[in-house]
Amino acid sequence: MAYYAQNYDLFLTATQSFCQQCRNLNRLIDTHVVTKDKEVYLRKFCPKCGESMVKISVDFEYYRQCEAYLKQPDLPEKALTQVLRGCPYDCGVCPQHQNHPCLALFNITDECNMKCNICYYAAEPGLGNHRSMEEISRMLDTLLGTESEPDLIQVTGGEPTVHPQILEILQFLKKSPVRHLMLNTNGIRIAEDETFVKALSKLGSGFEVYLQFDSLDSRALKEIRAKDMGEVRRKALEMLERHNISTTIVSVIKKGLNDREIPKILEFSHRYRCIRGVVFQPIQEVGRIEVEGDFRITLSEIRQIIIEDKNNPFTAEDMIPLPCDPHKIGVGYAAKVMSSDEEGKPYATLMPVTGQIPKEMITEQRGTVAFEQDREFVRTIVETVSLDTAMGENILADKIKSKLFCCWPSFLSPTNMGYENVYRIVIMEFSDIYNFDTINIKRECNFMIEPDRVIPFSTYNMGIARSQ
Repeated sequence: MAYYAQNYDLFLTATQSFCQQCRNLNRLIDTHVVTKDKEVYLRKFCPKCGESMVKISVDFEYYRQCEAYLKQPDLPEKALTQVLRGCPYDCGVCPQHQNHPCLALFNITDECNMKCNICYYAAEPGLGNHRSMEEISRMLDTLLGTESEPDLIQVTGGEPTVHPQILEILQFLKKSPVRHLMLNTNGIRIAEDETFVKALSKLGSGFEVYLQFDSLDSRALKEIRAKDMGEVRRKALEMLERHNISTTIVSVIKKGLNDREIPKILEFSHRYRCIRGVVFQPIQEVGRIEVEGDFRITLSEIRQIIIEDKNNPFTAEDMIPLPCDPHKIGVGYAAKVMSSDEEGKPYATLMPVTGQIPKEMITEQRGTVAFEQDREFVRTIVETVSLDTAMGENILADKIKSKLFCCWPSFLSPTNMGYENVYRIVIMEFSDIYNFDTINIKRECNFMIEPDRVIPFSTYNMGIARSQ
């Protein structure tokens, strides 16, 4: 006879994943997405290892909000691979993929001047393999075949600043149709070579440094990066501030190690005019990861830490799912004006605006929408900023660029606000053998660009697509 099982989980949907116990990446297994005790899990059914559970969210209500924010897909302009085995084995990008390359990563070298304990790519000194300009030109041609006007290219590695032609590569890509160009770096060369930093500053607007910044604590840095990089990161920020180069700091978060530092990292970021925001990346088990025990932290846990921080102005309404990939990326935007603290040191005053934007403006897009042509959107942003008279006067008085929200869904911004007045918090979660599911991987919008393929970042790092 059927019975009511109060303690059993509630089925939400079905998908496919991999078993994290037998670790067989050649066999997908049936998986249910379920909720229990206000949390969300992948319930996996492996014919060899049996049933297992992987927590993917601690907040069922936010999980439901992610579902509500999912928008119609912006598809790649052209598929480069056929559907033969099915997702994720046909990555490259195949006709089943539901997102275009919002972020295109150009891996220009395997060489690195560090050997971090946590490295998605497992880079280290001595690996070499600097990509030639010919290869990089082919990579750009491949990207432009799937995305003729890319939003964002990020030059990465390895450590890209050790490439002997790094400046030539950046200049070449800056001349492409890309809207925004980023350099992903550990900051060593920036801290030590001001001539190099001056050359970066000449790249002008639309260029940004994506700087590793995992912790303010030497113990945590040694565990994550195998050495205390605190002084290097501070010197790098001083250089970037001196030359007014837009910078995003990125923190890999490991549960029980540096998750409690999230409020401190945010507060630290407010002291630099050049910092446009912070990206938090929950640690994933890919590449070279030296971890033990319960190291995993979900996007929803990081979001809770941010909104529960009493010194941080971002509320739950301000930290929302990114509509193109809502379960994997959460964002919050604020207007920013630099002032001084009680000691006369620079400090940012922030006014979050994301919570004031009607959801329909974000999710119900009609292709590419220009903010300047959407008077209702412009009025919403301007009125939100103008709630604080001083902040409103400081921002609205300036003539600034039109493109405000980097990585925001194909929008442009009001012409009377600019990038120096933007501060953003991004939580970006990638997939590994634990949290992988074939529904979300089809929505991934971060791609590794190869000379003939465009591969989702997660499947690339898991080794699935790289081995095909």
